[in-house]
Amino acid sequence: MISNHLSLVEQLRPKSNELAAQVEQYLASGGKIEEAEPYNYKPKPISYSNQMPPTPKPFVRRRVEAAPVPAPLSIREEKRRMKADQVIALAATHTQTEVAKALSIGRRTLLSMSQEYEFQFKKAARGGANDAHRQEQVRARDAKYAERIRAFLELGITRRQCCGRLAIGNKAFERIISAHGIDYPKAHQGSTSCAV
Repeated sequence: MISNHLSLVEQLRPKSNELAAQVEQYLASGGKIEEAEPYNYKPKPISYSNQMPPTPKPFVRRRVEAAPVPAPLSIREEKRRMKADQVIALAATHTQTEVAKALSIGRRTLLSMSQEYEFQFKKAARGGANDAHRQEQVRARDAKYAERIRAFLELGITRRQCCGRLAIGNKAFERIISAHGIDYPKAHQGSTSCAV
């Protein structure tokens, strides 16, 4: 044994000499040291192949048929039918807004119920788009716009400029001129005004 640590070698020398003396004494007394045959294990050689591993089998999910649950649906339908009966009873004497407040139901739900069970709510006495007071206001406003449109026509302003100055859309403009019988010519291509 070669060691860089000579002090360690010198330290273990007495034990080594003692072991050597015991071996000599054993052999002198007729002992024999047997040497076993070497164990001839050879590991299986590693084989490298270019072959791809086999593709795994596709996973097929089994379909599990769910058991039908008719009871909750029928309970839900029964509750909806009872709620619809309440709504139908109130619809004859109340507006949609009043019924929505009284039963704490959304207006969309009330609309779908009215379409499904074919009933209508009482019309509001005032307010809404078809209210007589509102219709009168719209007619008065359109009459003022018609006067201004006639003035812009005399100045030779185009339809687009007229809509911009009145701050109205083209559809409202068309509705006003047709209601008041105003012949406002359209500008032709290449022309900047609609003067007659």
